[in-house]
Amino acid sequence: MTGELILEQVNKNYGPKILMLRDVNLTLAKGTHLSVLGPSGSGKTTLLRIIAGLESIDSGKIFFNGGSLTDIPPYKRNFGYMFQDFALFPHMNVFQNVAFGLKMKKKGNGEVKIQVKKMLELTGLGGYENRHVNELSGGERQRVALARTLAPSPRLLMLDEPLSSLDRVLRKKLLGELTQIISTLNITTIFVTHDHEEAFAAGNTVLIMKDGRIEQQGTRDDLIQRPANDWVRHFLS
Repeated sequence: MTGELILEQVNKNYGPKILMLRDVNLTLAKGTHLSVLGPSGSGKTTLLRIIAGLESIDSGKIFFNGGSLTDIPPYKRNFGYMFQDFALFPHMNVFQNVAFGLKMKKKGNGEVKIQVKKMLELTGLGGYENRHVNELSGGERQRVALARTLAPSPRLLMLDEPLSSLDRVLRKKLLGELTQIISTLNITTIFVTHDHEEAFAAGNTVLIMKDGRIEQQGTRDDLIQRPANDWVRHFLS
């Protein structure tokens, strides 16, 4: 068995006529930055939720560092999941939001302060500790959500359409910032998007999904120069 994260023949159904994942096989080496690209309804978010443990699988196997994840609850997987809508706590300030995962792990106050400061500096939010999230711009909220996801030092980082709620100009700016932050971390990352530009910028390898299946996986050059089929060629054109 090789690879840090491995999925073998994973299937997920929502009723007899709704097949969300079909025979998904995936192997990611440690430090891989994978973009998952595909149209709406292709199974991208379901794939993330299954890896995170937020959804169960109907058949197949999932391994991380050689150990099965089948019976491991989400809170014991130590994976970071950044939701599409950021899911910040509106009654908490920036410090409290970023510290939340550390508090849940019962970290000491001194360690929490050091780690929150480190994450805010990493995401360009130094000095924002006492700001309330309803006072922040969309881009600032996105960075708070990223800092909160990274604070507990997750073994795996998952980002579900992290820029989709922002306008086009801000998305382009934050995409550069986000990819720079990810590139400084030695952490396996899965970035879900329906946007081609985001996918190729955020991932050193890109996986294309359609109707719950993996159509092709490879680098930008692989996909554009050697598409697996006509659908992939048309989708990327």
